[in-house]
Amino acid sequence: MALDLHALKQALKAYARQVGLDLVGVASAEPFEAERALLERRQAEGRGPNPFEPREIELRVYPDRLLPGARAIIAAGISYLMPEAEPAADRRHTLRGWLSRYCRGLDYHPLLRSRLNKVAAWLQEQVPGTRTLVCVDTEPPLEKAVAQRAGLGKIGKHTNLLTRPYGTWVLLGEILTDLPLPPDEPAAPACGSCTLCIDACPTQCLTPWQLDSSRCLSYITQMKGIIPPEFREVMGNRLFGCDDCQTVCPYNRRAKPGGHPEFAPNPEVGAEPDLLLIMNMTQSDFRRWFAPTAAGWRGKTTLQRNAVIALGNSGDPAALEPLARALQSESRVIRAHAAWALGRLARLAPAAAPRARELLTQRQEMEPDGLVQQEIATALESITSRIPEHKK
Repeated sequence: MALDLHALKQALKAYARQVGLDLVGVASAEPFEAERALLERRQAEGRGPNPFEPREIELRVYPDRLLPGARAIIAAGISYLMPEAEPAADRRHTLRGWLSRYCRGLDYHPLLRSRLNKVAAWLQEQVPGTRTLVCVDTEPPLEKAVAQRAGLGKIGKHTNLLTRPYGTWVLLGEILTDLPLPPDEPAAPACGSCTLCIDACPTQCLTPWQLDSSRCLSYITQMKGIIPPEFREVMGNRLFGCDDCQTVCPYNRRAKPGGHPEFAPNPEVGAEPDLLLIMNMTQSDFRRWFAPTAAGWRGKTTLQRNAVIALGNSGDPAALEPLARALQSESRVIRAHAAWALGRLARLAPAAAPRARELLTQRQEMEPDGLVQQEIATALESITSRIPEHKK
């Protein structure tokens, strides 16, 4: 008896939802030629893949290079949107950071992969001999292009996938298979004349359907080492990620939470962690609070560096002493940003300027690192130009 591929697809979708996937569709495994042209043009213009993307274009656009004989791609999505948490009880003070929604709860990578593996195993049970390959996030497939082809949604001007009913708050993965499952219909166009996401971008890194990742704060907050000075003020209190283009998107005004408690914020730190808590956390604290999340992969120093920047941007004189301690850190990265943050704080809170200047001057006399010395000198210059002569 011939295999009923349409019935198999419907049963597969039902099983996928049963194991906790919110969106499921099927795309053909034909080459992604339009996307290849875009990637090649970006590369020719010196705007190659972002630091977290695979670099080999052919693996990204030809599914059969990943799974020889691939005939279909099962695209799946899971909503990470949680109901808004109550504001922190002590929100009256400004020393709080902010975490992007996707990294507040458990790391989605193993969660999503586990569910996709179950679907792949189910498919192999239904049709013995079927070959599959599961991919999540940093692996080669162009996940948003695959999801769009599979009818899960439409890529918006902010380059995120717009879905109904979950808005843009979805995490994507794929299963390549050699079964010729019938493809789903692509979704209808989404954005129209709306440009709210482009207008809201803090660094103007968006143009319609294109993202300059070198200027995107979601990437900037994850970069290692020294944050370029031009991005520090606009980072505000971001500790990891940036959701601004998604927050203003009309599709997200009525987005439905996915109902997955594993994406709820860790109650010990919440969605708006206390910056002093972050600055004082030990390696053990980090392993407990952040290592299980998608914000943990860059390590403790990255989060503390971003917390230092947030302290400087707070404009709260209460940030002086935490920054004084950061200026003595063993990490040159922390010291460099602490110097900048003291200069920034002094500009926002003039009453803090004399103490900030004193701390920087003291550190300047003993600082062994040339880069940190340069940050101290720049901060001192910015403070000195603003302190009245009689207070110097």
